[in-house]
Amino acid sequence: MNLRALQRRVRRLETGAKPRPSPFTLWFGSFDAWVENEVLPGIESGALEADDMIVIVATFRAWELAGVWDVAHAR
Repeated sequence: MNLRALQRRVRRLETGAKPRPSPFTLWFGSFDAWVENEVLPGIESGALEADDMIVIVATFRAWELAGVWDVAHAR
């Protein structure tokens, strides 16, 4: 194996080991930004039901903290 092939292989391994950002980070900058800019205004305008969104936000936050998005990318 030559040196360049080894370097490419190491680069792929290093890239694969990095955690992937969640969809919230990619789309909104952070989970909290999504809540502040999308969820709260939707609740205040009546477009979103507050009781439902509490459950949804809590579930998504648990997924965010648990790294569920990394597992989904691994498949």
